Amino acid sequence: MATTSNDINCSTDKPSGLEMFGTLLVRVIVPAWILAGVLFKFASRDPSLLPKQFRAIVTGAGIDLKMGLAMILAIECAAILIMLFVPKLARLMAVLMLASFVLVLLNEMIAGNLTNCGCLGSYSPPPWLMMAIDVGLLILVVAIRPATLGSSCAARLGWVQASIFFLVASLIAFTWVLDRPNIVGSTLKESSPQTKAIEEATETGQDVIVESTDPIQSNETEAPTPTEQAAAVPSRDWYELDASDWVGKNVRDIDLVQYVRGLPDDIEQGEQYIIFYSRTCDHCQMLLDFHFGFGVPVPTTLVAVPENQEGFEADGILENPCLDCQLAELPIGVNWIMTPPLVLAVRDGEVICAKEAEDSDLPECLPFN
Repeated sequence: MATTSNDINCSTDKPSGLEMFGTLLVRVIVPAWILAGVLFKFASRDPSLLPKQFRAIVTGAGIDLKMGLAMILAIECAAILIMLFVPKLARLMAVLMLASFVLVLLNEMIAGNLTNCGCLGSYSPPPWLMMAIDVGLLILVVAIRPATLGSSCAARLGWVQASIFFLVASLIAFTWVLDRPNIVGSTLKESSPQTKAIEEATETGQDVIVESTDPIQSNETEAPTPTEQAAAVPSRDWYELDASDWVGKNVRDIDLVQYVRGLPDDIEQGEQYIIFYSRTCDHCQMLLDFHFGFGVPVPTTLVAVPENQEGFEADGILENPCLDCQLAELPIGVNWIMTPPLVLAVRDGEVICAKEAEDSDLPECLPFN
């Protein structure tokens, strides 16, 4: 019987065991690894978990962070589908995706992020561990050649299948991420006692005494009358911190400071500190304990940052060692993307130092201590 050209195009040779492992690697293991990241990010749908350097690129391009997260999910879904349905491009796509992951993680670690890269949503291990896995997979993909499975017949069908699944996956990703409400509701506190006291002060125009059952708010502290500037709120439901140009500015011209509820009226007088902190942040507690636990060197305002967009955490609250600090807060309903403690040193209203993720042992932004 004569052999037709179609028979030749659709025939395959028997692959070796190593080639079969290479095929398993690029068509099962790597896609499953990327899919794990997609599912975790899909479940959290929190753009603040994206790598910091990537967030800077997205915001610099004028793209909403939610849109950026949806785009990342769509790109990763496209890569998975190509590896599954287009065998001839599976190895190339695996190399491109793993190499991009390695570059992003390397950039994060160079920038000082050694805690969480957001690669697996809110469950991400340290960047160095994720990078070790990605580098290991990349080496295997480059070193082991996969079997030549598939044909021109299957390739055409694969592209059709990948395109259909990509459209469905992208539609789900964009709908799920972009439709996330500002306040989705949870077991978290909607507001803390400090917030409620400040709201009452705003309505009555009087000073109040804050009494809280939270350990970090347990000190009776006189809350100053909120200023009119504290009524400002971000135009979006997330705020991306960029303190690079704050030094030299008037403290009331700083956008983040304008959002503070309960900021002292005399914040522009003399030397003062403003410390943005999380009540569940052990680094924040260490900074306050080491440098403010035995009294404040200058008037100091502690601004509590909501631990979650839905509100303040009800569990895991750490004790506040600064008994003499004045208390204030940022409003809930906003995803405050920053790494506390954030310390501002202010002299006569001018910001002379601003440091995110301030070190408790060797702080750079406590010149008045």
